[in-house]
Amino acid sequence: MRGGSESILLVDDEADLVYAGRKMLERLGYQVVTASDGLEAFQRFLAEPNRFDLVITDQTMPDMTGEMLAREMLNVRSDLPIILCSGTGRPQIES
Repeated sequence: MRGGSESILLVDDEADLVYAGRKMLERLGYQVVTASDGLEAFQRFLAEPNRFDLVITDQTMPDMTGEMLAREMLNVRSDLPIILCSGTGRPQIES
């Protein structure tokens, strides 16, 4: 089964998760660009902000969390879909 041909920015500081996620998404037909932290992801995004159809990012990363990354990206492109993922097993509650 094939998915779309959209471009996805996949961000995680765990190399194994980036590798597995990239392979899975590419098998579904997506173009995948990866980054190993929020700062790298934001630089890649700023270089081509209209290239990406979706961002999938880990929430817990050093230097720039997924939430911080999402806020910065949305300041540039308010229509950008972003999925925040967390491996902590605890729900994130925003106030």
